[in-house]
Amino acid sequence: EAPSTKHQARSMISLARISLIALALSTSSKALRAQTVSVSGNPALVRISTGVAGSPPTSVSNAVTTYTVTTPNPNRTYKLTMQLNANMPTGVTLTATLAAPPSATSVGAVSLDVTARDVVTGIPRSTNSTRSITYQLSATAAAGVVANQSRTVTITVVRTS
Repeated sequence: EAPSTKHQARSMISLARISLIALALSTSSKALRAQTVSVSGNPALVRISTGVAGSPPTSVSNAVTTYTVTTPNPNRTYKLTMQLNANMPTGVTLTATLAAPPSATSVGAVSLDVTARDVVTGIPRSTNSTRSITYQLSATAAAGVVANQSRTVTITVVRTS
């Protein structure tokens, strides 16, 4: 794909050593040509710190972040992809669910890793929409205590037609 068909917004994820794991996000974005995607800001630290004996640790969700996608070209359709700059530690999963703009389709909860994964498809031309992002952090007991780490989440808007 030509560089003019993509726009990326990046979010920094910090994983802190608290019980099992904690998550903090920071964001930034910039415009590229006609289509854009931006992220609203930084949700508070999210940490997995509880569990029930005999069960996996209790997953934690955060839905305070939003994204805005703008696709002003009247002759194109688009999709959004997300990926991490490095895989999550063994036994730890970060998923993201993006609410879809009108007439588009959310793929639902997507496990994030270093591969760009579709999260919203069929974004129509001439869209300017702000929607929610829900992150969920989960872990298995085998993950244990995870040392401090960080990840970058990249959201890319891709022209599909």
